[in-house]
Amino acid sequence: MCRRIRFLTVLVLVLAFSSTVWAMDFDFDDLFSDELFMELEEDVTTIPPEEALLRQDGWDIGGNYRFSINASRTFIEGMDPLDSLGTSLGGQIYLDARPDPNFRVFGKVGLNYAVHKQRGADGSVQDPLKLSLQEFFSDFNYDNKVFFRAGKQNVKWGVGYFFSPADVISIGRIDPLDPGVELEGPVALKAHYPRGSTNYYLYTLFDGVDAVDKVALAPKMEFVMGGTEIGLGGFYQKDKAPRAMLTVSSSLGNLAVFGEAVVSKGSDKGFADALPPNYPIYKQDDLFFHATAGARYSHSDPDGLFNLTGAAQYYFNGEGYQTQEHVQDFRKYYATLLAMQAHELEAIREQAKKELKRLNVNQADLSSTGRHYLAAMVGWNHLLNTKLSVSAFVNANLSDRSGLVTSTLSLPTFSKISPSVGVSFNYGDLATEFGGVGRNTTVFAAITLGSGSF
Repeated sequence: MCRRIRFLTVLVLVLAFSSTVWAMDFDFDDLFSDELFMELEEDVTTIPPEEALLRQDGWDIGGNYRFSINASRTFIEGMDPLDSLGTSLGGQIYLDARPDPNFRVFGKVGLNYAVHKQRGADGSVQDPLKLSLQEFFSDFNYDNKVFFRAGKQNVKWGVGYFFSPADVISIGRIDPLDPGVELEGPVALKAHYPRGSTNYYLYTLFDGVDAVDKVALAPKMEFVMGGTEIGLGGFYQKDKAPRAMLTVSSSLGNLAVFGEAVVSKGSDKGFADALPPNYPIYKQDDLFFHATAGARYSHSDPDGLFNLTGAAQYYFNGEGYQTQEHVQDFRKYYATLLAMQAHELEAIREQAKKELKRLNVNQADLSSTGRHYLAAMVGWNHLLNTKLSVSAFVNANLSDRSGLVTSTLSLPTFSKISPSVGVSFNYGDLATEFGGVGRNTTVFAAITLGSGSF
């Protein structure tokens, strides 16, 4: 039983830290690289953006390359430290072709090479090179009035930074530890009809569809009121929970503020009651409400001494558990079934995923189980006009009083070599979303070698 409890500690820690250990190679200049506020002046000679996009002839090819090494040591009460060394090699290649002014084709492929060879369930060595089609679509239009995009495409419906419940059609979900990463989008036909400052959209979604009546529809409208942009949208698909969403983004002085609200009839996730063996329980007739609000801030003084960025966001998760003891018992129950011995962090992570799949446990049902969340980040880029940058991040489940805290120091970059060091720790009681047994701390060092865009 002691071994099982220890394994539960490692499992909960690993699930919380799985993104932390491998995604610590921050580029703080990119976190808030876009200007938060821009004064726009109307130019009657300017071609509308939707037309300018289609009038560019020729083709373009490019992408990015990334290679990084990450080393970490995790300290767990009652256990020997766990050491881990990971090497990440991958990138993207895209092709943007415009054979004529009214037709464009864009494709983007992700490449990832598994430096550490992985084995399948039968023990065979898997192909280390993995290719993923990230985007592949065409743009065309009807009479330069209605604009279409057909194919696999990235879509961003929400305005949230760490959480975005209003993004009801993206396949991927925002990782609060790395909110700038592109989310996987659906295979869809998008119809866009701009009219003045109002934009009308209709998405027809085809992922997982094998019959006409399973095609999903998602309309959306965006309009401006004063200095505030408002979005209204919905999602409907047979055998899925229908959803309606609202987004608001505006500014208060130098502060960019945003909010989202979503209501759904039913839920697509599985729930557990006080007796974990009854999992999954589906709730198709209940109404669920999600809401989030947050702000982003950026400040830079003329002397370059205080280049500060910050973001904070609260999230109310209507699909979370009112009573946290139920989901904690659920985690404890299934953790005791994961009987295994592994001493490497990566082996524990992979084995846990396999066992949860074998037991028909959806790992997504084990996350975002609280009702109230808070995420915040502060960063100081080129502090005091030096080549050092520092940041701190916290992601907290306020419902079960657990969370994850990370602090990173980026060291000076030289010759395309970017090192960083940091520390992260989680807190919370046994079987909480981020918690473990006692305090679990990870120290890490990461170095990026020759990475960049082309």
